[in-house]
Amino acid sequence: MKLIKKVLAICFLLFGIPFSAVMILEIMNPKTPAQEKENDVAALTILTIPSTILGGWLSWSLVQHNRKEKALLLESEQKRLQLVFLELIEQKTGRITVLQLAKNAEISTQLAKQYLDEKAKELNADFEVNEEGNVLYHFS
Repeated sequence: MKLIKKVLAICFLLFGIPFSAVMILEIMNPKTPAQEKENDVAALTILTIPSTILGGWLSWSLVQHNRKEKALLLESEQKRLQLVFLELIEQKTGRITVLQLAKNAEISTQLAKQYLDEKAKELNADFEVNEEGNVLYHFS
């Protein structure tokens, strides 16, 4: 369905925009006879403007659909990360490292650190440094 919408949007826009421009130029040309100007106005009104509007609307709806999909994907990823975080907190009795979260959630250590820092602020976690020099977040 998305592919059909894309193809239709492109077709309508490729038809509507150039022909609208040609019609407008013909209408504005002082050398164009009055009868031809009337025909150009009719063609512009009946064919090219509706085609351009329809192509624009289809394009806009595709953009909106993509934004919704991305938002749902992001929300789903946040829920998954939250679940992994809570499971680790439960398994590790409240003590968790960046590496543990990154490994279990299958995310980068940078993203895991950012997430843990946010959660630490939100939940007032304590910090410790373990034997290897890694920061240990303690959630109680």
